[in-house]
Amino acid sequence: MATKTNCSFRLLTFNAYDEDVISRQCIDKNFLIQMFGITESGETVSVIAENFTPYFYVKVPDDWNTSHKAQLLGELYGAVGSQYYMDSIVKSTLLKRKKLYGFNAGKQCKFIRLDFSNEMAMRKFKNLFYSNVVEDGENRRMLTQFYCAGTMLELYEANIPPLLRFFHTKEIKPSGWIILPSKYTNRVPTHKKQTTCKYEFTVDWKRIISDPDNEKQVPYKIMSFDIEASSSHGDFPLAKKNYKKLAQNMVDVWIDVEDCEQNRELLERIIRTAFNYSYQPVYGVDRVYPKEEPIESMVDGLINAVLNRKIMNDSFDDDDDENSDSDDDENSVADEGVGDGNVEDAVFSKYKKQKKIKTGMTIQEILMSDKVDRDTKINSINLELTKTFPPLKGDEVTFIGSTFWKYGEEKPYLNHCIVKDTCTDLGQVQNSQFDSYPTEKQVMLAWTKLIQKEDPDIVIGYNIFGFDYPFMYTRSKELGITSEFLKMSRNNEEVCWKKDWKTGKMKIEENTIVIASGQHDIKFIKMNGRLQVDMYNYFRRDYNLTSYKLDHVSGYFIGDGVRSVVHEDDNTTKIASKNLSGLEVGSYINFEEEAHSVDSYKDGQKFNVIKIDQENNSFWINGHEQPDMAKKVRWGLAKDDVTPQDIFRMTNEGPKERYLIAKYCIQDCNLVHYLMNKIDVITGYTEMASLCSVPMDFLVMRGQGIKLTSYIAKKCREKGTLMPVLDKANSDEGYEGAIVLPPKSDLYLDDPVACVDYSSLYPSSMISENISPDSKVLTKEYDLDGNLIEETGETDENGVYIYDNMEGYKYVNVTYDTYKWQKKNPSNPKSAMEKVKVGYKTCRYAQFPKGELAILPAILEECLAARKSTRKQIPLQTNEFMKNVLDKRQLSIKVTANSIYGQTGAKTSTFYEKDVAASTTATGRKLLTYGQRVIEEAYKNRVVDTKDYGKVKTNAEYVYGDTDSVFFKFNLEELDGTPIKGQKALEITIQLSIEAGELASKFLKNPHDLEYEKTFLPFCLLSKKRYVGMLYEHDPHSCKRKSMGIVLKRRDNAPVVKDIYGGVVDILMKDKDIEKAAEFLQESLAKLIDGEVPIDKLIITKSLRGNYKNPKQIAHKVLADRIGRRDPGNKPGPGDRIPFVYFEHENKKALQGEKIELPGFVIENNLDIDYAHYITNQVMKPIQQVFALVLERMKSFKKVKGATLRRWYKQLSELRSKYPDEETYQRRLSTLRNKEVKALLFDSYLVRIKNKNNGNNTVADYFNFA
Repeated sequence: MATKTNCSFRLLTFNAYDEDVISRQCIDKNFLIQMFGITESGETVSVIAENFTPYFYVKVPDDWNTSHKAQLLGELYGAVGSQYYMDSIVKSTLLKRKKLYGFNAGKQCKFIRLDFSNEMAMRKFKNLFYSNVVEDGENRRMLTQFYCAGTMLELYEANIPPLLRFFHTKEIKPSGWIILPSKYTNRVPTHKKQTTCKYEFTVDWKRIISDPDNEKQVPYKIMSFDIEASSSHGDFPLAKKNYKKLAQNMVDVWIDVEDCEQNRELLERIIRTAFNYSYQPVYGVDRVYPKEEPIESMVDGLINAVLNRKIMNDSFDDDDDENSDSDDDENSVADEGVGDGNVEDAVFSKYKKQKKIKTGMTIQEILMSDKVDRDTKINSINLELTKTFPPLKGDEVTFIGSTFWKYGEEKPYLNHCIVKDTCTDLGQVQNSQFDSYPTEKQVMLAWTKLIQKEDPDIVIGYNIFGFDYPFMYTRSKELGITSEFLKMSRNNEEVCWKKDWKTGKMKIEENTIVIASGQHDIKFIKMNGRLQVDMYNYFRRDYNLTSYKLDHVSGYFIGDGVRSVVHEDDNTTKIASKNLSGLEVGSYINFEEEAHSVDSYKDGQKFNVIKIDQENNSFWINGHEQPDMAKKVRWGLAKDDVTPQDIFRMTNEGPKERYLIAKYCIQDCNLVHYLMNKIDVITGYTEMASLCSVPMDFLVMRGQGIKLTSYIAKKCREKGTLMPVLDKANSDEGYEGAIVLPPKSDLYLDDPVACVDYSSLYPSSMISENISPDSKVLTKEYDLDGNLIEETGETDENGVYIYDNMEGYKYVNVTYDTYKWQKKNPSNPKSAMEKVKVGYKTCRYAQFPKGELAILPAILEECLAARKSTRKQIPLQTNEFMKNVLDKRQLSIKVTANSIYGQTGAKTSTFYEKDVAASTTATGRKLLTYGQRVIEEAYKNRVVDTKDYGKVKTNAEYVYGDTDSVFFKFNLEELDGTPIKGQKALEITIQLSIEAGELASKFLKNPHDLEYEKTFLPFCLLSKKRYVGMLYEHDPHSCKRKSMGIVLKRRDNAPVVKDIYGGVVDILMKDKDIEKAAEFLQESLAKLIDGEVPIDKLIITKSLRGNYKNPKQIAHKVLADRIGRRDPGNKPGPGDRIPFVYFEHENKKALQGEKIELPGFVIENNLDIDYAHYITNQVMKPIQQVFALVLERMKSFKKVKGATLRRWYKQLSELRSKYPDEETYQRRLSTLRNKEVKALLFDSYLVRIKNKNNGNNTVADYFNFA
């Protein structure tokens, strides 16, 4: 039946699929698009869009007609070779469109559009254009040549998912509003509904109306959840267990055995101890907990069998799927539910990578062998034990907290927790409900029912894709309730899993996200109709933090600077702060005091918030607290933490203790809500999804590629242009990147250094030169000797370029250097690869008449204009919601525009075009050089008028240049030649730099603009991309410190480095006193070696990758493996950041990985800290680079070399003569300068450490000075 009124709703998620019908013909399966959404009042909607046909294009010769088309259809069906696919091409159309690659003056080419009955048919026919080939021993799927009527045909737009094609065709924003016209829409009767939605419709896809200008907010119902689990051994919970822990116990106990030849009895006792049947228990052996407790005689029989059996090599190739599943689940957990890396080595799936033991060894022989490494012993013994003894109980889900919040509201409307066993509600949580169940099975099914009842639109959590979902899924399999537990979809009775096409088994969704910090494997329960966001992965993708644990992240984002501290009485402290978002009465906070590194006030003590005044941005805490306001003080939310051991212990105590855990669980759920609201993740996703025409879950689960593919495909469609399907590039070719003008490294104490930069350099370069695949006319590539080696471009029968020098068009040539990756030593197969210049290439681009632009420049011009327009609208808004929407919108446009250039140079991109990327960077290099020249030449030995100081002389020179910025100084003088320094020079420099930018911009093509950005005084330039200085903009009396690339910016240095380095830099920037800076350094070194620096200042953190070429040479990887051996449940995994401290190792030749340990381990074991390492490997190098700049200005250096430094300058002259090559000379000069700094400032302290370690005294010790 038709609806009476139009239905309008906001889209949320989508499910595009082929109809599941049993048929002998593919054509009987219809392709359907299910759309879920929310009305303005929050009611749920499901719509099935019918009759949309997936399609792609095939480029054909211009002389083709309908008979050729019929011939093509016949050959396609013949190539498929199956009656099942007969008639599944439901429509074929000859048409004309422009093509994206290759300039042809706008000529329309012929294509055949092939429409298919469903997506399966489309994929089947698409595969005819592919073949599998083997290259370098690896299988690759490559485009193949498909011929018809003697012509090779090209595949176009087959890599655009049909769902995205639907959005583009209907101009629908996937996170925006649509209208279903009542006249053409059928409402599904209640008794026929297939979903749990309030409204359910079917409609022909063509009848759907986009409503792009509707900005109304909808009250999404958002659920945040978090689970807690038990632990049989007090270590990290494992959903499914094997006998690896017992195998580890055996290996560890065996190390202390002296008479191991005759110690079979010990092995028997170890196993009996594990099963609690030993009369002489073995110390260090943990209990095992079988699902069904075996009787003693059965254990004895199995012990005899397993110890007598010889282990065969083929044991390592065990392919038991259940065990393999176990490994996947055990590997998905991480420390405190935060990390997403391996916790326990994959026992079965990784066996093939382990060393194999000798055929026919018993467990005792394996333990005795010194040729079998520890990991292999553990894995092989574990396998035998697991195959022999009864299956073990996994740890259980004991709490599931779920909090529900309506988007736009300030507090959750329901705080819910499901508890295994009894729980007493102590009334400490508002809007709360605690449900208790006696069994884990009931707990998990109760959560499924809660989801069905509350029906959330969005499900969020923290590391739910890494721990919570995989853990619950594995537990559901163990309990035999998977199909019932996974009914969380908005489709009635739908089980949220899918078939693994490799194994034929059902499983939850798995995906791999590759981001800057590494590869992350995620597992999640895909609930159709609900958007899911793992905030842990969100932060990993978009933010560079020192730690991603929830307590650290919440403290970082939910917090702000402290403006004032007031004591109204002796018992409370009033804190004034700008932003109190996320803070509530009863919350806990802590304070950080920041100078160069960050100190935790009172060792991170937590303070209870007792009162909040939102109007005056103030809150009160218990106690009389006085953080050091001379530093930058910040408050941050602190979790009311309960340790994992507390959770395990209190879970087994009583109902009141379990209530505290439930309360903690709810707190974590709400923290994730607060974080999501603070950053407004939903608006960000909404705007990016609308701009790029992708569903919001694509932004969550997939990378950059798909959203830009969608965006470019949509824009191409608007311009009547089609995108070809490209082969994945697999070449060793490269091109020159951004230019860097050689830095004139120095400490500029009195000379202001200004900076001008290009706005949106790369997008503007593509626009100004009309650089695009569809404007490229021809290319000519030459070797280093200038010999033409290759040329491309469309020519006539005489070899003349058809589209060159056409009337009405102008042309631009862009030349760039070409490179290849080659082995440094070709005769050595293990030799490292290096990028070697092999020639140059010239690309010719057509400039269209009347200022028109090619595809990519036109898209970028639209982006820049749209962003500019959007930014202008923001201050005009009176509604904070709309201000935020527009801000997120302009940010989405900025990110997308900047990504387009990057994707043209990405080999996996769907619009990869190396020449476009290389030509863009070449244009950028030319413009940077232009910026340098115009300033140096226009202000060379010139007299200029200034506003406040009359006429002055300039002699400008560049100081540094990088990508889009030129740093320079004017070398100002009075007319009589007196140098102008300090404040006066600063004011004149700012004025002249603004004028210089305007002057340079007059001669630039549109839309380039070389703008004044900033001026530094003082300025310390260390090397390329590494500097620090006091930054002024337009006000010469207002500045702030700005740094780039120095240790103050690096997060993998120990805080002590930032304190010492930052102190030195502070003195140089503020006092401009080199000697005072050197004195500060020496005082700091003395405190360090005297043990006056706390251990938290010596902690270094490094991120762990999933794979290393030489893992034994990566210190923190070695430590991670060591942690895994002694505490498997807490083994760090890929992406985790590992904190460590260097300690004095008894073996001076020990590798780096053996010299580092966790801070807690160092303290507990009273290890001596290796202060010499911190000086030589952490502090010294960055400090050397600073003082090396001012070596000749140091009094102590002049004492050593003589006041005139004559000997020193002679040494430099000899060095220059010895190394005429500039690069070699600069490298040798740097080494020499650093050596001199080391001798002046560091050597005496290193000698003291060495003498102290050797038990020797120095003269300085007797007189008590350094």
